[in-house]
Amino acid sequence: MTSDPILAALLEKFSAADCCWFASTRPDGRAHLAPIWHVWYEGAAYVVTKEGAVRAQNIRRNPAVSLSLPDPLNVFVIEGTARFAPEMEDALAPLFQAKYDWNIRTDPGYDTIIAVDPMKALAWGSHGEGRWRFDG
Repeated sequence: MTSDPILAALLEKFSAADCCWFASTRPDGRAHLAPIWHVWYEGAAYVVTKEGAVRAQNIRRNPAVSLSLPDPLNVFVIEGTARFAPEMEDALAPLFQAKYDWNIRTDPGYDTIIAVDPMKALAWGSHGEGRWRFDG
């Protein structure tokens, strides 16, 4: 984890948040932004989506993504690199079950696990301010 107490507190807020905004880029350069449920596990954010979802198609071409908390006054943004992570299902299933009462193993169609490895974080507002880089 991080030794910076502000970043550690922000990551706890991110982990506990009901959802995050997930931004990716379409092949023609247009942005795609949509809320999604997420968990934070061992230094990365994880989402589960449909294989044909816009975000899944976008990261096949461009893995650069941004995630943010849905609070416009107390901003926390994570910039990172997305990757498909089907091997994480066993570790993540209990986390999604506990947080959302959602069984990712049995929900038809939601078959694609995406990990976002953070590269940079930015924050401003009442819960902390700063810019951080993550060691990769």
